[in-house]
This record gives sequence, C-alpha cells and structure tokens, in this order.
Amino acid sequence: MTLPRATYRLQLREGMTFAKARERLGPLKALGITHLYLSPIFTAATGSSHGYDVTDPTEVEPCLGGREGFEALSRAAQDHGLGIVIDIVPNHTAFSLDNPWLRDVLRHGERSRWARHFDIDWGAGRLVLPFLPEPFEAMLEAGRIEAREGEDGPILCAGDLEIPLTPHPLTDEERAGEPGALRDLHARQAWRLAHWELERDGVTHRRFFNVTGLIGMRVEDEQVFEDTHALILDLVRGGWIQGLRVDHVDGLADPANIWGGSARRWATSPSGSRRSSWARSACRHGRSRAPPATRPARPSPAS
Repeated sequence: MTLPRATYRLQLREGMTFAKARERLGPLKALGITHLYLSPIFTAATGSSHGYDVTDPTEVEPCLGGREGFEALSRAAQDHGLGIVIDIVPNHTAFSLDNPWLRDVLRHGERSRWARHFDIDWGAGRLVLPFLPEPFEAMLEAGRIEAREGEDGPILCAGDLEIPLTPHPLTDEERAGEPGALRDLHARQAWRLAHWELERDGVTHRRFFNVTGLIGMRVEDEQVFEDTHALILDLVRGGWIQGLRVDHVDGLADPANIWGGSARRWATSPSGSRRSSWARSACRHGRSRAPPATRPARPSPAS
C-alpha cells in the first residue's frame, strides 16, 4: 500500500456508518483519492456526534457496524486500491458513566484494576464527579437521591444518574432513603458527587484542556498502553488499517516518545512493511496546555 497522496476525510456517526462509507469508494477512487481518512471508530459516549469521547477502546462502535462492518469496509477499500487511515485518541477517554473502566473504578476505588489507567490525583482526596444538575444536598433534601440494587451491584441514583457503589449490602435505612443514611453512604465512597457548575474547577482528574467530560489516560505506562491499544494493534497487524493519525499528543506525558516501547510494534506489519502514522499538536513548542493531575507536563513539538 502506498503512502497517502490524497486523503478524503469521513466524519462517522449521525448517519455515516461503515456501510454508507462503502458506497463512496468508487467515486473517491475516480477522484484520485488514495486513502480514506476516518474519525475514531471505537465505542464512544451515548449520543456522541464525533467519536473522540471514547468509552471502550477495545470495541469497534456497534452503531457504526461493529468490527465486522469495519473489516467489510477495509476489504472493499482495498479492492478499490484505497487504504484506510483512522484517528486514534491515546490522550483521553470519556469521563462518563458509559465508560466501563471508569465504572469499575467508581465501584472499587484505588483497588480497581483500572484505577492507575486514568490520570487521577488520588492524593487530592475522593474522585470528584461533577455530574449533578444541582448541589448534592439540595437533591438529597428533595428526595432525588436514593440507593438500590442494580444489575451489577448496589447503585446510588441521583436523578437520571446511576453511580456504582462499593460492593457492600445496603442497610434498611439506605434502602428507605433516610437522608442521614444516604449522606453517610455517599461519604464512604471513593468518589463524591458535585454540581457540574459550582465545582467544575475542583476536579481531581487530568482533563482535555478544560473539558471535564474527558479524562486523561496514563499511556506512558506500558500496561496502560497495551490495554488501550490492543484493538488498534490487532487491526494494524491484520492489515485492516494502513495509517494512524494520533490526536492531541500535547496531553501525553512524553509526546516525543509516543512511538517508543510497545508502540513500535504497530508500525511494522508481520511481513515487515512499514505502517504510517501522523501526530496532531494543538500547541506551540513549550506550551502544553493540558493540566496534569499526577505528573508534570512536557513541552510538545510544534504542529
């Protein structure tokens, strides 16, 4: 597969699926396009219009057609002599209850397998969840906070939110919705709920710029990199992807060495041919704007 000479960007979602993308391959080939350039293909937050708020980096988004649909698109593209380049977002995932790794952290706290995958400042106290439409006490007094058993264990319900609780049986008082019992239950968690507007600047996780709904990932850690990039590496090794565009390298702990360690393996296929990758920098040299939670930011290269 040749290096990209002319790419065509397709923003997936909102009606643009892998099947719809296949319909455009013929006309794109006729235009002289060499590579189809896709927005992130991984499972993202419910209702996401762009896909950069990934919730599960180990799964191809079902609403786009899943892995089967993506492989069908890749086969069809190669039949037309086209390669595929995809956007990946190693810097962050969605800070939302749709994120299964984050839900496990909420239930098990620092004991969770995924606790160190996220860039959380555990030394600053409980993980702040600024998800509430109004202050916790106001919702508690209005009877809009309750505790009950969920499918995977006890949960605290706050309006439409269902937040995992530590895996302990609920007391009769907690089930009955007694304010004092619910207040104490909330205080025993590894997290605390906050009004989205009043405490948005008191967050304890590294954000994407000032976007609280995106949480930094510690991909400088070898295990975190392996877990977050296993599917990407598998797709590259299988020949389904011919290039990667890396979004927001500015937020990474060591952007200059993002291709070090395990990352080198995705650049080479089993046959030994080289894959292509490109990085997007949002800041000038020396002006990293990602506020770190647990480690100092390093200057990033100019775009």
